Amino acid sequence: MTSSDEQPRAALPWIIGWVLIAAAAVNPLDIITGASEFDRATSSTGPQTLLKLGLAGIATLIGCLGVLLSPRTRHLLNSVPGAALLALGFVFCATSVFAAPTVRIISIASALIFMGYLLFITTALATMGVKRVAICLVLGTSIYLSYTWALFILIPESGTFTEYVSATETVQRMGGTGHPNTIAKVAVATGLLGHALRTGRPQPPTSSREANDRSESSPHRVSDRVLAIATRGPWWNLIWTGIVVLATATVLATISRTAIIAGFAAAGIMLIERFYGRGGLAIAIASVSAAAVAIFAISLWSGEGPFSESTVTVVTKSGDVEELTSLTGRTVIWKEAVDLIAERPLTGWGLDSAASVMSKEATGTHNLLLHISFSAGMVACVLILGLLGWSLVFGATSGYEWIRGVTVFVLVSGLVEDTIFESFPTMLTLIWIVALLAPNMVYMKHSETHPLQPHDSP
Repeated sequence: MTSSDEQPRAALPWIIGWVLIAAAAVNPLDIITGASEFDRATSSTGPQTLLKLGLAGIATLIGCLGVLLSPRTRHLLNSVPGAALLALGFVFCATSVFAAPTVRIISIASALIFMGYLLFITTALATMGVKRVAICLVLGTSIYLSYTWALFILIPESGTFTEYVSATETVQRMGGTGHPNTIAKVAVATGLLGHALRTGRPQPPTSSREANDRSESSPHRVSDRVLAIATRGPWWNLIWTGIVVLATATVLATISRTAIIAGFAAAGIMLIERFYGRGGLAIAIASVSAAAVAIFAISLWSGEGPFSESTVTVVTKSGDVEELTSLTGRTVIWKEAVDLIAERPLTGWGLDSAASVMSKEATGTHNLLLHISFSAGMVACVLILGLLGWSLVFGATSGYEWIRGVTVFVLVSGLVEDTIFESFPTMLTLIWIVALLAPNMVYMKHSETHPLQPHDSP
């Protein structure tokens, strides 16, 4: 192969890396003016929306090239989670045609954007490897969080989100670049990945025999090299520590209780194996899963939250315990969402339609399963249920801390937030897809030449 042929191939990973950084920095961006109401990102033609659409177009082009030219990309998409994600994307596209008339164009655009980014992040994973993808996403969201803090400190009238917690009381939360809950979600994902990059380690051997078997060619060694993402060294440690501090401060400034609770659960699951082994990890996952499902089921069935007044008074924003005993009004929202899903169980109402179809007070379903069912019907609900089950069985129990952290955060926060599958995928959606697909890279022939890069670099 001539050097002129290798130059474009050598440049492509750099292009993919910059697109990853730009998408992570720009996709969560939704400039608001400090009020408690704001337009959806796809409902306007502002500069940030046009920039997102341009990035989505570039990402889609790269993703399509990856599918056509890269056996690794096709291998990942042919895996069980890859096929389920593809099927979900096709369902999004098919049902968006039957979306509510007022949001049909937006829904079709959102479905196509998801498909484009799915192909793109799969191509990026196959081309660059897990570590480089994680680094690019963390750097991109760090830019976004830094800009958010600049608005919050330097231009507080634009960087503060005013939330009404009662008819007369308000709470000032970090905003400026999006809803506080969106900012917090991005911050938690950044903090989890930043911590993994600083201290993460491959799955430790469980016996001395396994440790001796970890030669360069052993499956264990290949797995460690492909899936471990830690990047260490004095300067790297300083950078990752600073990013974790930035992310933590951001979550606190947004006053997002869901992000804080889900973030603590994810961080705990990331670290628990170091102290209690695989048995402790299994018990912790089973306990958290059972408690979370019970809380959601009780709340959906009774219309009331399961917490006592004495338990929740200290963490309300307004001082009114009804704020939390109703899960901040989510039990009412869930009932409305279920009623609307029952009207269109097969097609749903379309992606990004909740703000238009649901009541003004709801603006969203505030639950991941309801979000998908509302958007694309029950077939999509079955698919996402399977993907979440895969996350629980293979992700939350993974020997790799970053996979555990990402999947647990999605599972826990998804109980009371839409969490993933935004109009323009943010870092959390992209890294969740990576966490689902990355383990399949272990089964590839790591010595094969990748058409989109000159050297194999897992």
